[in-house]
Amino acid sequence: MRHFFHSKQFKILLCVCFALMLGVFAAAVSDSGANAFSAVAGYVTAPLEKAAAKLAEAADGFTSRFRSASYYKEQAEQLREQADAYREELVDYENLKYKLDAYERFLEVKQNNPDYAYLPASVILRDTSDAYGSFTVNVGTVDGVELNDPVIFGKTLVGVIRAAGETTSTVYTLLNPEVSVGAYEIRTREDCYVEAENALSLKGLLKLSGLSRTTPIIPGGIVCSSGVGGVFPRDFIIGTVTEVISDNTSVAAYALVQPDVDPATLTDVFVITDFEGKE
Repeated sequence: MRHFFHSKQFKILLCVCFALMLGVFAAAVSDSGANAFSAVAGYVTAPLEKAAAKLAEAADGFTSRFRSASYYKEQAEQLREQADAYREELVDYENLKYKLDAYERFLEVKQNNPDYAYLPASVILRDTSDAYGSFTVNVGTVDGVELNDPVIFGKTLVGVIRAAGETTSTVYTLLNPEVSVGAYEIRTREDCYVEAENALSLKGLLKLSGLSRTTPIIPGGIVCSSGVGGVFPRDFIIGTVTEVISDNTSVAAYALVQPDVDPATLTDVFVITDFEGKE
């Protein structure tokens, strides 16, 4: 029994009794006329009621915020789906724009050379290990492609078919040392030829060889294919002269040429499968 009087439970009981007595006293001295026990109960439970009311308000607020979070999550998901759809449309638009550009450039070539046979092709693979920019197109022998068929972009010469499979073909660009093109400069009409050297190709430049030491060609001159050799048709643009250099060891000079197009930017090209003077 002595342990009970010193226990925590006994102390709590004393506090409750004290609170009840305090409530009885407060009710007794008041003029409200209310029942003493009711007054005490109200006095004791009033803080609990306030706490319960605040707890209910907090619960309502939490429920409201939970609903709002769900709503915003749903809205974010819808916006994400719309963004994905717009992104796909943008990709389709860009692809169509490049294809349209290729066909617009090709139209004039077709009108000026109605006897040429052309085949549209799309770039489907690039050889990242090839410093000369070779790539693969989605046409092959079943489409009429043959080895050494020239590849163009509009009025510009891009390269040549070096490997023709049934449904795909590999294109070597003019930057490849294995490719050489008979050429001429349009202002002076001087005959020459374009070849690639490894050191120059890595800089994106071609070498215009076979020039006389006193060549009248100057920077800014436009170089085109001459058709000599029967591999490439005549009058397709190769590039622009950037520098003319005299060779001190011979009576010749050569020039540096910047190709008219960057092979790395091409997405659509045309393969010329037949032309007047081929081979």
